[in-house]
Amino acid sequence: MARTKKVGSTGRYGVRYGAKLRRRVLDIDRKRAEPVRCPACATKALRRVAVGLWRCRKCELLFAGGAYVPFTDAGKAAKRVIAQRVAGDFLALRSDDEEVVPEFMTPLSKEIEESTETSPIEVDEGLETETLEVSPEEGQE
Repeated sequence: MARTKKVGSTGRYGVRYGAKLRRRVLDIDRKRAEPVRCPACATKALRRVAVGLWRCRKCELLFAGGAYVPFTDAGKAAKRVIAQRVAGDFLALRSDDEEVVPEFMTPLSKEIEESTETSPIEVDEGLETETLEVSPEEGQE
């Protein structure tokens, strides 16, 4: 009779492959076998069909996931990024070409331009100011 109290399912390897690798395999086996909730019906009925394929026994949902766990860390990060993009959240990742500035943080140069455009021209006691127009041809000479 084999003694597998400490080594669990990796007792099948005997003394081969080293203790560290057998411990890793044991952790993977335990994660794969533990019950996981279905994302659709929330029952603990997910089972691994094949490498990367997971099926709920109750609602028959079939989806792709990790090899040994249905939801990987990389998959969770990707899902979070997609959710932020769909929601239009300011913290969502954006392309480098896009310059995104929130409404409350307008650039100073833009504020100066708007203030000069919207300010009325002051006329002092009947004196009118004349504006000189410069054509592009005169500016080049």
